[in-house]
Amino acid sequence: MIKGKVNNFNPEHDFGFLKGQDKNKVFFHASSVINKKADDINIGDLVEYQIAEGKKGPQAVKITFIESDN
Repeated sequence: MIKGKVNNFNPEHDFGFLKGQDKNKVFFHASSVINKKADDINIGDLVEYQIAEGKKGPQAVKITFIESDN
C-alpha cells in the first residue's frame, strides 16, 4: 500500500488527486474509497491506496483513510 494525502477533491464530480509520499500525484474517484463517504473527504486527509491502470492511465484504488499519527 502507498501512503499519501488528498491533494484536491471535486465533490460535485466525486473525483480528485492524491499525492503520495513519493510526491507523485494520482487520480482517484470517490467510488474507490473504502471507509469514507464522498461528502466527508477533505484536502490533507491521510490515505493508503493501491495503483491500477484505468481508462486514462494510472489511478488510485482500494483507498482507505487513516488516522493521523499526531
